[in-house]
Amino acid sequence: MQQIILVVSAIVLGLGYGAVSGGFAFSSAVCLVAGVFLVTPSLFKFQLSDLGLIRNQLPSVGANLWVNYAFLTTVALIIGYLSGDIGIAGALFLLALLPGGGMVMMWIKTSGANTKLGFIIFMLNLALLLPITLVFGMYFDLAQGFFPAPDLGAVDMASAGRQVMPFAPFMILIVIPFLLSRLARASFPAVVGFVEKHQPVISKATMFAIVFYLFSLTTSQMLFTVPASALMTALVATGAFYAIAFLAARYLTQNTPEGRAVYWHIATRYITLALILAVFSIDTYGPTFILPVMIAYFIQIGAAGFLRTRMLARAA
Repeated sequence: MQQIILVVSAIVLGLGYGAVSGGFAFSSAVCLVAGVFLVTPSLFKFQLSDLGLIRNQLPSVGANLWVNYAFLTTVALIIGYLSGDIGIAGALFLLALLPGGGMVMMWIKTSGANTKLGFIIFMLNLALLLPITLVFGMYFDLAQGFFPAPDLGAVDMASAGRQVMPFAPFMILIVIPFLLSRLARASFPAVVGFVEKHQPVISKATMFAIVFYLFSLTTSQMLFTVPASALMTALVATGAFYAIAFLAARYLTQNTPEGRAVYWHIATRYITLALILAVFSIDTYGPTFILPVMIAYFIQIGAAGFLRTRMLARAA
């Protein structure tokens, strides 16, 4: 409940500030903030030797790969096509390509899952950011013939055509945080100890700041131009995608510590990263693109506690 209140407050305050002030101009520095304060702390305990665990957990790692990147991406493509809106379809495809997320380790730790395996899968999914960005970058050109043209009437033409550089998310969210974590471990152990002690507070504060900033952008004000019918379509489509993701997590994983680690990487999406990438894409897909990502916050954060309770009951 606390996370829901936090996110709702950030969204409402961000949209309100943007409506009154006209909104901020986008700065890619927000990606660096996400990398430094959300990803770097999770890497403090990571050792390259930990990658050897993959050999011993090939079934679990394989399940993460095929369920997320084959099954759920196919589901997202089908639901997106049925929505009839390329913005909604593109956002669902992006969510499908971004399993796990900044809070996934918290759910893994509190549900009796294999924490070590969960972290290795988290790192593996992050390492796939480069091919994921490349694949997503091709989606619009391949799919636009199957949908009506998006309504770009409210797009700020000064920022139109802005695109995600394929190597940028990989560098900012993987390479730089990894180098910072190695530097901190070697030279600033007191900083590492402080961050690890207060990581929940740091993560929540960072998430609030990022969500507030992104929803206060000038481009985010395009949400006020979205018709009610598009909002309802996005709600149904996103709800259907998550329903299938939850069912897949429940029935395609085993009730073991290893299976539970995979479970959370199927049931959750990296919605903060999706929101950052959505800002780059709204000028291409139109204002409906941000709707599934916004709705995902409410569905995922609201359902996570319930899913953990059910998982613990099954384990007992």
